[in-house]
Amino acid sequence: MIKKHFVFSYTNILIRDIEKKKYFAFLRRIFNLFYKLLINVLKRKVGTIINLDSKRNIEDVNLPLSKLFEIYNSDKGAIFKTNDNRKIKSHNYTIFYEKYFKELRNKKLRILEIGSHEGKSVAAFYFFFKNAILIGANINPFQMKFHSKRIEEIYIDVSSEKILKNFTNYIKYDLDIIIDDASHNLKDILITLPVLFKKLRSGGYYVIEDINQFEVFKNLNPTNENLTPLKILKYIKDGKNFDSKFISKEDIVYLKENISEYYFERGEMVVNEYNISDIVFLKKC
Repeated sequence: MIKKHFVFSYTNILIRDIEKKKYFAFLRRIFNLFYKLLINVLKRKVGTIINLDSKRNIEDVNLPLSKLFEIYNSDKGAIFKTNDNRKIKSHNYTIFYEKYFKELRNKKLRILEIGSHEGKSVAAFYFFFKNAILIGANINPFQMKFHSKRIEEIYIDVSSEKILKNFTNYIKYDLDIIIDDASHNLKDILITLPVLFKKLRSGGYYVIEDINQFEVFKNLNPTNENLTPLKILKYIKDGKNFDSKFISKEDIVYLKENISEYYFERGEMVVNEYNISDIVFLKKC
């Protein structure tokens, strides 16, 4: 489905290069992106990019989400296999996704995951949400290792408010579930939330994974901000006033008025003796 969104992705990748003043990259990408599209199409033809609609995968339809995350090696599951085939304990967000979404499993949904990378969790969700359209948004829109008639692939850069707004203007429909598994950078989480939350339908869910990861990976909070996304959401929930460098006063009011339920959960992945698996589910009014 990359062809469906190629013009949008192509245009906005070039816009982002100009924004960053990467003029050499801009010139290189003018031709390079068409080459990548061609390679992507060929990989689908020969099966290097796996077609999930194929009958050989149909037995995965009725598996529990925990097993699907394991099969497709998503770090959302309990165990994750590294590149050198070591099995390590991962986030184990399975229990929370099943807790909040089990009743939605058979509904016709539009689900957006930003930071889809190779599409491992998108593949798992493809079988869990049997009737959903899944959109994998990524800074590299040619990275997915899976495709389907129900899966779309598109470019997004969560560090750019302009690109985020271009995306929301381009996607003409509201979304049922949005999952932020992108950069985990403190600033990016905060500029993405109010922009994409407005694309959520009433009763939909906005999920932020690994919302505290910068506690260990300091490069994700380069300016040492004390007002973290987790604190901000708890302030909004409790009706407290605050000022943020990255969320406007208007957007703070919007979030206060439009988030009906807050669920703060914690998974199981530990790095340097610190749990980096906080996850938040926000339900829209």
